[in-house]
Formats: sequence, structure tokens, C-alpha cells
Amino acid sequence: MIKIVIAEDNVSYAEDVVEYLTDIGYTVRAAASAAELWQTLAAEAADVLLLDLGLPDQDGFHLIPQLRQLYPAMGLIVLTARVTFDNRVQGLRLGADTYLTKPIKFPELAAHIEALCRRIAPQPDEAAASPWRLRTTERQIECAGKGVLSLTEKEFGFLHLLAQNRLPVPRASLLIGIGERDDLAAAKRLDMLVYRLRKKIRSAWEIELPLRSSYGGGFALLAAIALS
Repeated sequence: MIKIVIAEDNVSYAEDVVEYLTDIGYTVRAAASAAELWQTLAAEAADVLLLDLGLPDQDGFHLIPQLRQLYPAMGLIVLTARVTFDNRVQGLRLGADTYLTKPIKFPELAAHIEALCRRIAPQPDEAAASPWRLRTTERQIECAGKGVLSLTEKEFGFLHLLAQNRLPVPRASLLIGIGERDDLAAAKRLDMLVYRLRKKIRSAWEIELPLRSSYGGGFALLAAIALS
């Protein structure tokens, strides 16, 4: 089932969208701020995000590049009251798949979601043959022939972000993606998280997690991790 998140600070409007999309078969969650959006995506990634540009704690134009970097496979639909041509061009250039303006009839919104889902349908890749797998519902990591290990919320969030990216992910983006601030204290906690995660895999299975530090302070996977 397609999972949708709507980031919208107008709670009444968000509730109407959630109700309509749920009635036609989607799984929908709502976030009323950028902070709540990051928490929602960290808990479970979405197939499609409906993003209002006027969130109270961060402008949507600043969010789009971060979202596109952390969740490159996620469909991103801007749903906003900003109707100018320049805003539309900016949103699309920053990485939105579709730019829609309010008011919009919900059947039209649903049609855009259907069209986007057809375009972003997953394609076969090397992850399908990988021995590594993240079980998203159980928040577990599996390695073929070794077994299954449970992960903490932040361990899972960290690996989930990396599994969706082929390129190295900077520390700042990882910190935001797992619900941390981008500061020195949080950076130290990230280093400790990575240390404990490596140790957990090594102690349980006597193998190394396929993870490397990248130039500039980010992280990347050395082998694909499939999502299930």
C-alpha cells in the first residue's frame, strides 16, 4: 500500500486531505511542522510527500533539497498557496516532482499522486541480490546465513537513510534525518551510534557492517541494503 505524508500546518485542511486519501486506499500520516515531518519520516519513510511551503518553523524551499538528498526515491509534491510563476519554477528546480497550488479538488490531487506513483515505481537493482536487508516494520537488520538483529530507533533511522542513497550522505543531513540537531554534541552522539552499531554486528555475526566514512565527514554503504 502506498504510504503518504502530508506536511501542512493548517490542521483542518490536513485532516480533510488525510480523510479523502485514506478513503480511496492510501495510508496517510500528517505533520504540522518541519520538526514533526522529520520525526514522521524517521519513524517510517513515505512513498509520497505532500509538502506545504509555509510551515511555521522552516520554509519549504529550504526543506526540498534536504528531503531530496535523504529520500531520493520519495515522490515529492508541493501543495501550496504560493501561485507565482517564479515560485513554481524554483520548487521544481530544487527537486519537487510536481508543483500544485491551492485550492485544488481532491480528485485532481489523487490523480497527480497516481501518476507520480507510476513514475517512481521501484526498479530492480543490486539491492535485490544483496545479503543485507532492513526489515522496516520490525526495525531489524538481516544478513543472509547469519540471522536477524533488532535495532534501536536511531540505528534503524541511520541505516534506513543510507540504504536509500547511492552517494555518501553528509553528517549534517544524517543528523537532521534521525531527529538530531546539527551541533557538536549531536555529532559526537552520531559517532557513538556508529561505533555501537559496528560493534553489535561484529559481536553477533563476526563480520563487518558494509559502512565507510566518506571524505567530508559523511557515511556511505559499501554494499546495498535491501528494504522490506
